[in-house]
Parts: sequence; structure tokens; C-alpha cells
Amino acid sequence: MTNAMSSPFAVAWQQRLVEGFPLLAAMGVTVQGTAEHWQLHAPFAPNRNDHGTAFGASISSLATIAGWMAVNVWADMPVDVVIQHGSTDFVRPLQSDLRAQVALVSPEAILKLNGTLARGRPARLAVEVTVTAVDDPAMTAAQFAGRYVAVRL
Repeated sequence: MTNAMSSPFAVAWQQRLVEGFPLLAAMGVTVQGTAEHWQLHAPFAPNRNDHGTAFGASISSLATIAGWMAVNVWADMPVDVVIQHGSTDFVRPLQSDLRAQVALVSPEAILKLNGTLARGRPARLAVEVTVTAVDDPAMTAAQFAGRYVAVRL
């Protein structure tokens, strides 16, 4: 059985993220899981601020890229995805490794996304992401809401 941390899905997305976004390599972002259930992790040390807590820009970046990745994963075809709007609400400071988990969207929203793309039109999708401590998923650092635009390649 394939370890979820080294699943083909995680390996392929890990490579795409660090090659496409050099900042993510510097942040130490890793993809963990499978196509059905995945999350992004980032170690605390390179993502801390001068107060000894997780840096807000790292938290926001991790959430933004998790939303971007989700739209790519949910699209039934190759797409270019960009963020149109994003907002991060910081809930509490963390002093631990970070975990970004995307909330599932409705099957209807995914059908609409793919139907719009199939017609050759740009599609928009709202995505929510929660950033927590890796070792305590109940410890929420931030809530992110973003709207992404996907264009069929």
C-alpha cells in the first residue's frame, strides 16, 4: 500500500508546486495525502516572524495556494487558475508547523465549474481554507476565503 505522504498524487503535486512557485520551496511546503484527501503542510522554522509565531504572510500564502490547487484538482481538464479575490482572517498565533485544509465544495459547484470550462468560458469558484497547527487540527490559525478563475487550456 502506498504511503499517503508519498502517494503518486502527492509526489506529482509537490514537484509542480515547488517548480512553479519558488516561494513554496523556500517555505518548505509539502503536499500530503491522496487525490481524495490531501492537505498542505509547512514547517514552523522558515515561516516564523520576529515574535516567534507563524508569519501571517506564510499563513496567507499557504491558504492561497491550497485553494489554487483545489481548483486545479477539481477541474476535469487542464486549466490555468488565478486568484481573483482572497481574504484571510487571522484567528490566533501559532508556534507550530502549519496545515492547510480545503473545505469541500458542493458537487453542484464542481459540475458548474466543469460545465463552464467545457463550453470554453472562464469559470469561477469560491474556496474556503482553514490553516491549523499540524499537531492540533482544532487549533485554527486562520480562515481563508478565495475566489479563483479557471480558464481551459
